[in-house]
Amino acid sequence: MLNYHVKKNKRTRWTFRLLAIVILLVCASYLVPFILGYGHLKFIGFLPCMLFSIYAVYLLIHSFRSRMYDIDYSFGMDDFKVKTHYGEKTYKYSEITNINHVVPENEMVYSLIHLNVGKDDYLIPFSYKKELADKIYTFLNERITCDMLVEESKAEE
Repeated sequence: MLNYHVKKNKRTRWTFRLLAIVILLVCASYLVPFILGYGHLKFIGFLPCMLFSIYAVYLLIHSFRSRMYDIDYSFGMDDFKVKTHYGEKTYKYSEITNINHVVPENEMVYSLIHLNVGKDDYLIPFSYKKELADKIYTFLNERITCDMLVEESKAEE
């Protein structure tokens, strides 16, 4: 069994939230007088202000996603578990639709493993841990190929 913990910075979440609130306040200071009909505000500023407001709402919602919090990955023999802030999900290796191992030119700095499981998408970063990334990727590849062989043998029977 392999375990890996991805630590996320709490300041990043709060930065997204603060930025969204500031953008919303600035846009509201322009939109509210325009909607109420006060002043000589131009319509040309209304459209960008609305777009910035939509972007701020997106940032605010994005800061509460489960991938903005710490994530624990547990790779077992039959399945793997993803534990996030909002709960734990268990997946079989046969549910993995795509797996990629991204190794940049300077492979000592970082590497990534990208997993597609149905509609879920997991990007597992490894900073200065290339050996661990290779070990997990090899383990995942072995599990996926074993599951594929078992399914093929069941289909032939």
